[in-house]
Amino acid sequence: MNTESTGSQSVIGASDVSDWLVIDQEHLSEFGHSTYLDAQYVDLTISKNNALGPTLVDGFMLLSLLVYFDFAKPMLQTEGGYGFNYGFNRVRFTEPVFVNEAVRVRRTVIDVQQKTPTRQLVTYDVVLEVQRDEPVTAMVAHWIVMAIDGAAELAAESANPA
Repeated sequence: MNTESTGSQSVIGASDVSDWLVIDQEHLSEFGHSTYLDAQYVDLTISKNNALGPTLVDGFMLLSLLVYFDFAKPMLQTEGGYGFNYGFNRVRFTEPVFVNEAVRVRRTVIDVQQKTPTRQLVTYDVVLEVQRDEPVTAMVAHWIVMAIDGAAELAAESANPA
């Protein structure tokens, strides 16, 4: 994740909206290959009996797209900083998304906890929307990222060699 050390609580409330991304059949197939690892589960013909139809986008694919949206449009960053996925709270899939529909992400910083002088836990309120006549909420989550001030960590290591 590109979220990086924020320096203070002043970023709470910061928000942004991504561009739209159309999820096509190729995206769905690539996700299937990388997660199910068995061709029988990638073949959409077996999902034709699904009440929602064979082109339903897997919720875990929607969740994994948060990484794409973060790298496409980093929200918080500093030189030499980086972040790690720390986890999620309150993940809910509230509306089905189908192949060839467009999705985007709205995110807001809702909490920052200083863990060490160079590390903070940043919590985002994330809303993934699907483009219909009006945007519809398809997924909500609190995404927690360990933001690290890389330059400060390097300086600390240099000052205190092992």
